[in-house]
Amino acid sequence: MNENIIKYCLNVFIIALLIIALIVSMNTIGINLNMKEQPKELLQVVTIEGLENSIKTGADAFCESYKGSSGELNSTCGKLTNKNCNATSCCILTSNKKCVAGNSSGAIYNTDNNGKTINLDYYYYQNKCYGDKCPDKRK
Repeated sequence: MNENIIKYCLNVFIIALLIIALIVSMNTIGINLNMKEQPKELLQVVTIEGLENSIKTGADAFCESYKGSSGELNSTCGKLTNKNCNATSCCILTSNKKCVAGNSSGAIYNTDNNGKTINLDYYYYQNKCYGDKCPDKRK
């Protein structure tokens, strides 16, 4: 019986020694089984910003692209449809159904090739009629 106790103690000692060796080697390699500890390095940071004021509509981008080039703007406004002309903030639709460069104050170029002032009965700027002879103001 003494012999069995010695074998049993030897087996327990060997198993305990193996467990200690396994723990020491895992610690040496850097394997951490502690789940409560947070990671030591940050892998990625993501910043999300609102884009409310930085997105331009097509009409705004159109006007912005011709800023400082009113001659080109006037020529390009002339190629727009009536609907697109009224959608911009840099073109007006005149009483003679031409789209030209302008704003709520009227056409930018209000003279013809001979320097004569072009008198408009009315014009539309962003779908609103300006002038004394607007069709919707007459009765």
